Amino acid sequence: MKNKNLYGVIAFAAVLCWALWNYDVSLKLLDNFYKVILPFLIGGFIAFIVNVLMTKLEVLWDKLFSKGPLDKLEKVKRIICLLLSIAIIAAFFAFTVLLVLPELNSSVKTLIKLIPPAVEKMNVYLQEKATQFNMFEDDFLYLQKQWNNLYQTVFQFIQDNKSLLLSRTWIATTTVLDVVTNFAIGIVAAVYLLLEKDVLARSLKRTVYAFTTKDRADYLVRAAKISQKVFHGYVAGQFSEALILGCMCFVGMLVIGLPYALVISVLVAVLGLIPILGTIISATIGCFLILVAAPEKIWVFLIFFIILQRIEGDILYPKIVGKAVGLSELWVLVAVTVGGSVAGIMGMVMSVPLCSVIYTLFSEKVEQSLTEKNMRDID
Repeated sequence: MKNKNLYGVIAFAAVLCWALWNYDVSLKLLDNFYKVILPFLIGGFIAFIVNVLMTKLEVLWDKLFSKGPLDKLEKVKRIICLLLSIAIIAAFFAFTVLLVLPELNSSVKTLIKLIPPAVEKMNVYLQEKATQFNMFEDDFLYLQKQWNNLYQTVFQFIQDNKSLLLSRTWIATTTVLDVVTNFAIGIVAAVYLLLEKDVLARSLKRTVYAFTTKDRADYLVRAAKISQKVFHGYVAGQFSEALILGCMCFVGMLVIGLPYALVISVLVAVLGLIPILGTIISATIGCFLILVAAPEKIWVFLIFFIILQRIEGDILYPKIVGKAVGLSELWVLVAVTVGGSVAGIMGMVMSVPLCSVIYTLFSEKVEQSLTEKNMRDID
């Protein structure tokens, strides 16, 4: 047994030395490997989200049909609950898009109509200031000349870099196609994962016990159960918090008399599922909508939004999500920053419960070590 461990350490050290010595090749291999597994990571992410609602529907199914003829049709239950979960989530996001996009389109058109009179007012204002500061006609000619030079420079840059802009456009198009393809494969993978989740869990558990020691296998199984509990609680808590936050935003905006109460509240609820970044996006879109509809109330909205976010951070999040995650705001910020830099929005969402699992396992290891040393009373 000791020889096997020694051979394993030697092999690992040899591979690590080779990877460090040829780091360019190693990074390229890691990048290619990440691109290959990315659709399946997306599938796992989608499966985690859908599984929360799907589990609730399966429990409801068991209560409704526990004594009926459908009780023994496990495959039918799994398929129907999966389809219902996907339909509910798709309908929710479709409702959000159909509610928000027309209002954004209308606001953009309104803003475009407001630009000409705003420019005219700006010209009048500048002329008044020019008269106030005794600016001469030559000064206006100079400013106009500089503006024309800037316009010609930008136009010439576009003409000289057509091929570069075309290549960048092509790269952006292929990137969008890659994202759509990965997402489509991820959805298919998520469906298979959810349909066969019990079989996959059983097979993985048997594999772990077959190729590791019993103590290590027990630890891995316990870590998996903690991960399932934390992820399930995190997703359910996030949805509950987002719903409460959206309702609070809607009621508050109606009381204050702010426009677009329903649209902005739905945005706040949906984007609240994305830590930190979702708050920034919802605040930006909300400010834009109110700026077009009622510019004089934008400061009222900003103050209201800040108060709402503090209520979420100090009261809602610790009460609802904090019990499932068990992380302070500092660790949430660290987790979101690292996760976002590694895997984008998916990383931002998954990093918080993942960090919570690591924190829980590490805390247990610390407590175990202190108990063995009879030092648990250390503060």
